[in-house]
Amino acid sequence: MTRNRFDLILTNLHLNDNTLIPKDNKDKLYKLKPLIDYLNEKFQLVYHGTNQLSIDESMILFKGRSTLKQYNPMKPIKRGYKLWCLADQKGYIKKFQVYQGKDEQLENEFKDCGLGERIENSLACGTIRAHRKGIPILHDDSKLARGSTDYKITDSGIGVFKWKDTKSVLLASNYHGTEKTTVLRKNKQGVSTEIPCPQIIKDYNNYMGGVDHADQLRVTYGVDRRSKKWWHRLFWGMIDILFVNAYIIYKDLNGQMTLLEFRRIVVQGLINKKEQPTPVRGLFQRKPKENKGQINRPRGKNWSVPNDVRFGNRGIHWIKYLDERGRCEVCSMNQIQSRPRSKCTHCGIFLCSNEKKNCFNIFHDIK
Repeated sequence: MTRNRFDLILTNLHLNDNTLIPKDNKDKLYKLKPLIDYLNEKFQLVYHGTNQLSIDESMILFKGRSTLKQYNPMKPIKRGYKLWCLADQKGYIKKFQVYQGKDEQLENEFKDCGLGERIENSLACGTIRAHRKGIPILHDDSKLARGSTDYKITDSGIGVFKWKDTKSVLLASNYHGTEKTTVLRKNKQGVSTEIPCPQIIKDYNNYMGGVDHADQLRVTYGVDRRSKKWWHRLFWGMIDILFVNAYIIYKDLNGQMTLLEFRRIVVQGLINKKEQPTPVRGLFQRKPKENKGQINRPRGKNWSVPNDVRFGNRGIHWIKYLDERGRCEVCSMNQIQSRPRSKCTHCGIFLCSNEKKNCFNIFHDIK
């Protein structure tokens, strides 16, 4: 595909019908609303994940002009679009909402004790700020030693805990009690010591990092690219969220695989055709790319998998990593000893798939 062809497709890319925009439209996300609604519905339908959920903010980089752009100096991405995400412990995003500056949220910037009362049939905890409405008066920081805890229960049954580490932390919960546990802390000499803390501290640290883990996976190999249209950056960010959620589902069902290898397989499945050399106009023509993967198949020896299965829909051929090893089909044909752990789920045979050689692609591409 030429660059002009790609630019033409990108120019005519739309997620909603602009001719149907109402005159009194107040929805700032009209151009993205069909995709946002569709993704939020499917994310909750196809995968349930763990029961430990967290709500936190996520940033999508954007430095252009938009009324939706936010500034957050506490995040690695300081300027851009802010999303409120509901994620499980593994980083699977179940639901997300683009922040428009008017919605109540559970994270500590907006949380008070009254919000915990309004959550029905749910167990919730989170950090709060001392000046929020309904927060009971607790001991001053100067009266608390490191590892000590002060707490009070509100009239509605919400527990408010203040724990002193190097600094004090204030949390609220509608299901935690006064159970005690310990956390490890290292001093300047690298010596670990156990510090007493309430159970709410340990649970919060264990289960609150789902959105941060999803962000780490999302920005590692992002599809982000510059654009003059404000909504394109949000669209690229949603594509990255799709990749991360699909990767987490695949790992949960099929075992370990690197994120880079997973993205490559997904892209190959979407393209579903061999790479063709790009024609170049002019006197000198570009030589076709040589296929580095060669198969020296002995005469009369056939593959164990029929060709209609090998060259079938590429989207159903996946790599699964097992604990056991098996002979690689391609290496055996070349009389090379190799016993990988990677196996094609559709063909049912072992094939090498690593940085040095990729027999998986060779087997499914070369006749």
